[in-house]
Amino acid sequence: MSKRKLLISIAVVAILALAAVPFVYAQGFRRHHRDGGLMFLPGLGRAQAALDLSDAQVDQLKTIAESVREQNAPYRQQLRGGFQQIAQTLLANPNDTAAAQALIDQQAAAERTMKMNMLAGVSKALNVLTPDQRAKAAQFIADRAARHER
Repeated sequence: MSKRKLLISIAVVAILALAAVPFVYAQGFRRHHRDGGLMFLPGLGRAQAALDLSDAQVDQLKTIAESVREQNAPYRQQLRGGFQQIAQTLLANPNDTAAAQALIDQQAAAERTMKMNMLAGVSKALNVLTPDQRAKAAQFIADRAARHER
């Protein structure tokens, strides 16, 4: 392969990689909340001990989390193929940014719906807790946020 062809190939790969960066960052929510469960219940076992949850409360929280997961399942599926669809659209016609933007808008709408479903689930979950347990949960979340700040 000649040097010229090699340089052109490297340039094309570099351009494609740079073009992909915004789409990768647009997928941030999906990476951090893959399971579609409730944000503050990743370690329900630890929460059960820390908040002194009853078995009935744990069952209710699991049911709520499963409901949110089921509600968000089609949206997660939609988001999984999103980057590939955008890339294929642009590869087919690099000037068709309108179609790529429409796909990004669809992903944004799906992410918003997932967040709203999660918000409703968190609200339901917090209603399962007693006021004392909610206060403990608030302190736990504040402590965790402070650790992440450092």
